[in-house]
Amino acid sequence: MKKRVISVILTGVLAASVLAGCGSKTEAPAQAGAKEEAAEAAEAGEAAETAGAAETAVIDFDEDPYEIAITIIGLNESNNDLEKVEEAVNAITLPKINATVDIQPLFIGDMGTTTTMGIAGGEKMDIVTVGLIYSLSNAVSDGVLLPLDDLLAERGPAAAEVTSRVAEAQKIDGVTYALSGYPYCAITGGIVYNKTMADEYGIDMHDEMTWDELTAAGEILKEHGVYLTKYGNSSQLNLKFESGFDVFGGSGEYGVLMNPADSDQIENVFESELFEKFCERNKVWFDNGYLPADQMTDSTSVQQLFADQKVFMTSTSYTPDQIAVWTNDKFETGLIRMAEPLVTTGGAVEMMLGIAATSERPDKCMDLLNLIYEDGELATLLNYGVEGLDYVKVDGTEHVITMEGTTNADHSGYFTTFSHFGDPLKRVVVAPVTDSYYDDLKAFNDEARTSKAFGYTFNADQYPTEAAAISAVLQEKLPMLNAGQVSDVHAAVEDLKAALDQAGMNDVIAGNQAQLDAYLAK
Repeated sequence: MKKRVISVILTGVLAASVLAGCGSKTEAPAQAGAKEEAAEAAEAGEAAETAGAAETAVIDFDEDPYEIAITIIGLNESNNDLEKVEEAVNAITLPKINATVDIQPLFIGDMGTTTTMGIAGGEKMDIVTVGLIYSLSNAVSDGVLLPLDDLLAERGPAAAEVTSRVAEAQKIDGVTYALSGYPYCAITGGIVYNKTMADEYGIDMHDEMTWDELTAAGEILKEHGVYLTKYGNSSQLNLKFESGFDVFGGSGEYGVLMNPADSDQIENVFESELFEKFCERNKVWFDNGYLPADQMTDSTSVQQLFADQKVFMTSTSYTPDQIAVWTNDKFETGLIRMAEPLVTTGGAVEMMLGIAATSERPDKCMDLLNLIYEDGELATLLNYGVEGLDYVKVDGTEHVITMEGTTNADHSGYFTTFSHFGDPLKRVVVAPVTDSYYDDLKAFNDEARTSKAFGYTFNADQYPTEAAAISAVLQEKLPMLNAGQVSDVHAAVEDLKAALDQAGMNDVIAGNQAQLDAYLAK
């Protein structure tokens, strides 16, 4: 029997004019009439000609629905409402793209290992998350992702339109491999803190605090039996959260632009005076008792210690809605930024969705990705769960939700700490973010400076041995420096620098500089 094929026209007009620069606001008038007419024409076997339609995606509703496995990134949330969220998601995806969704929670610390091992082992993986601690460049180097340009052209006009302002940042060597969760991509380093505690103890927290001011806060907190923060057994470049760097690699293993809006010279941050001073500060904090004595052996995350009010603050990325990630029913949270907002490739690729290289149906995966960017209801579901179950609307607001008063107030229902789905101008926002968020987002992006390397991504394919060696050195030597638990900071930094040079870091940085120079010369 001849299959019935319904042609769904996905217009590239996305309903509004989208400006090419970061921070441009979009609006979405409906195109329902044009879509219905095009669908009817296609069913009659005629060529659908719709003004403004960029591409036509053909959805075959006679074939069995394809189940798309998609990861969400979090900490240790129980996600007890996961099946109900999937049901609500599938109520949208099944009639629109003839696909269902299997949401797979993944602990952030396992991102790289689980993804690469899953791909190598042939596990069921379709849409995967990259960024965060598993960079786009590493994922491409590992062979985890499929190229997306053809699929975007054929089946992803909405996704392409929403992410157009960051399109260059989604590419490596001119090829698109993943789609940004931050189409409004300005970002900077920040600190989230316990505002209730700050008010009680008279601690003045403000944007771009100095290290001396944070040290003074640590002394006040010590008197009350509270630790300032915890760095723990971390091999991350924690300095990046307190600076305006443009960082290549999760921990600057490929170098950094230390003055990205003014200079295109890539530096080894671990050889900088600023890094050594950062380590000296951490030693002061540890020696003075501002950091937990057992932080190298206690496996409790700093996020959990913050929630339990055992530490006062922790580093985080800063965006106008980041405070919502840190809401807590036990105390009020605050968020400060530590540097000027910056438009970087790293900001655009912080959280991304790509299609697994082993997916059986890349076409269906692109259908879903496109729908996520096009459909605000679907994006809201994937971000926040089911209304009335996992969140409720805040009275007196248009787009603000809260989890307070629901069984998900403790994030046990459905919660994903580190995933961003869809167009932020079509999703709801979480209190204490307000309805002004959409204007705040635009203002933050308008204020931001742009890195000279925006759009450029280092291709590390030629340096797999060096990358592995650099990572091993950082994992071995950086945690003690981050934690301030070295007897001689200068000697420990010199040892780290020598080991990184031996691992080939400066050679990799030279290669990165050569690629950047070539990119900028185009």
